[in-house]
Amino acid sequence: MTAERADVPYPVLEADAARSAAAAAGMRPVLADTSIFRVLLRHPPVARIVADIVEAIVLDSTLDARLRELAILRVGWRMASVYEWSNHYPIARGAGMTNVEALAVRAGPSAHGLGEVERAVLTLVDEVLDHDAASRAVIGAARQAVGTDEALLELLAIPGFYRAIASMLRSLDVPLEEGRPPWPPDGLGPGS
Repeated sequence: MTAERADVPYPVLEADAARSAAAAAGMRPVLADTSIFRVLLRHPPVARIVADIVEAIVLDSTLDARLRELAILRVGWRMASVYEWSNHYPIARGAGMTNVEALAVRAGPSAHGLGEVERAVLTLVDEVLDHDAASRAVIGAARQAVGTDEALLELLAIPGFYRAIASMLRSLDVPLEEGRPPWPPDGLGPGS
């Protein structure tokens, strides 16, 4: 498990080594093809923990995919994580999010182009990011917006989990996957 790319600041496993490490860790093969897991698989127990959360929140989610991606994009934007934004933007578009909605995520809950449900989701994300907790009123609005207690728990997990991931991604300067454009759809990141 020593193969790595030398063109990045933190060692990224070569694809074959990452796939082998993922299989040994009991992870879904699709995760081993991403740059984040090609870094995390240098320490399989940590990779496994992150994979479990990604599987629960993204791959096996009960939360509506469009709302989930709205929340993840908001965290990516707020944390200035080009990796999170750039990798989740196409997932969001595939889940039915429009470019107008994706761009509104950048402005936050009061942005034009968002409905009541989207505002409730973004308000929860912002409150957790800003205060490490959401108020009862915000949780109540989010519960009504997402429909089930399971979906609410997934939504509540997103800000904390993706903030932690953004910190790792930025600290280790994890590269975007080859061919992935930064900050779609317009290439403008926070502070641009």
